[in-house]
Amino acid sequence: MPTNDYNIDFFRLQDKSLCIEKLTEEIIKGVKCLVAYVKRNKTDSFCIECGSGNIVVNSYYIRTIRYLDIAGYNSIIKYKQRRYQCRDCKKTFNESTNLVEKYSTISNQTKLKLLEECRIKQSFTDVSERLNVSTTTVLNEFKEHISISRNKLTEILCFDEFKATNGAVKYAFILGDPLSGEIVDILPSRQQEYLYDYFNKVSDEERFSVKYIVTDLFEPFRTIVRNRFWKSIHIADRFHWVRLATDAYNRMRIKIMNNYKDLGDGQFKGRYNKYSTYYYMLKKYAKVLVMNRYSRSESFFESKQYVYYLDKELTLNEIIEYILNYDKDMEEGYFLLQDLYKISKQSTFETARHDLKEWISKVEEYDSTLNYFKSVATTYRSWLKEIINSFIINPKTNKRMTNGFIEGKNNYIKVIKRIGFGFKNFETFRAKILYTNSKNKLPFKY
Repeated sequence: MPTNDYNIDFFRLQDKSLCIEKLTEEIIKGVKCLVAYVKRNKTDSFCIECGSGNIVVNSYYIRTIRYLDIAGYNSIIKYKQRRYQCRDCKKTFNESTNLVEKYSTISNQTKLKLLEECRIKQSFTDVSERLNVSTTTVLNEFKEHISISRNKLTEILCFDEFKATNGAVKYAFILGDPLSGEIVDILPSRQQEYLYDYFNKVSDEERFSVKYIVTDLFEPFRTIVRNRFWKSIHIADRFHWVRLATDAYNRMRIKIMNNYKDLGDGQFKGRYNKYSTYYYMLKKYAKVLVMNRYSRSESFFESKQYVYYLDKELTLNEIIEYILNYDKDMEEGYFLLQDLYKISKQSTFETARHDLKEWISKVEEYDSTLNYFKSVATTYRSWLKEIINSFIINPKTNKRMTNGFIEGKNNYIKVIKRIGFGFKNFETFRAKILYTNSKNKLPFKY
């Protein structure tokens, strides 16, 4: 292979009509750089104004172009570019090249690499440091080339909110397709009026093609579904409606726990002496008390562990029994919660209405000043239709439909926000999320 061809391949120059006349190492602004002096082989050219082939070289000028790092060196291309003049119309113009755009000092290959790097979960500052360009350059290139419109609404949609950027609106809105795993769109607000305007711009045909919509128990979402997607089945996400009961039992536990806080029984030394054993048991085993018995094997609850506060080994079943025997409200609440877990796990679409109504009746009959479940029962009555719909089986996946997919995307968004040290501009934030999440090929070409 000729030396020049080797150098062209080494620099990964796309324009094979370019030739490298000289390679040197030079100190530029205190940094050792690999400098390539490049010239384009003369080819037949025509006037860009009149199309005449009667042109001559008018002058040369050297363009300094920032290029990709090579072998750990900052790379610079000194491009000797011709300027032609047409003898017929007297128009002057530069010779064409795909090495660099007009007026730019950064090569197209560097810009392409920059956009590829922006697709990785890293900040714009990280990209600028890797490619030896300014953060402003990275942002400008990103904004210029990355503009992603929403995807088409699909058969199943998930609605959710997430913490927005620093702005007037606290929560942004995300909708996605759980079957493809793609985010459909991200909006700067979850407010009802904004969503009305947004979905009004979507054609009736597209909106009516949506069969199922999964959301949490946020009332504006239900209003949007009823008024803009009235042909769709609205599903209340199982995790969210079950968590209402879990949170209620936790509030009950904390209230009871604090009642025992200052009733020290003298079993412990120092700062532990003023608290009762029961207080510590409720605090230590809070997570055990809300574990779903219908999602774990019985052997798990028979596993033993040393209980410091009782100075002996107990199984999880024995720990739970100890706590429940101590307080009637804790016992009643525990079995109410486990009954709901059973309904969530084992009921079907056909039996869910009966099972849920029976559970609601139990809660309403439960006579206690600590009945934190009553507000849960009220919510369940209000959302009963949507909760029952959460038991529908999707024929394509043979599974129930949930918002788990979109919750995962929310965690992904938190990572993007944390890595980027926050985003002041929502459109940039939205583009970064959609671009890094998209499975499509790069939407640009140099």
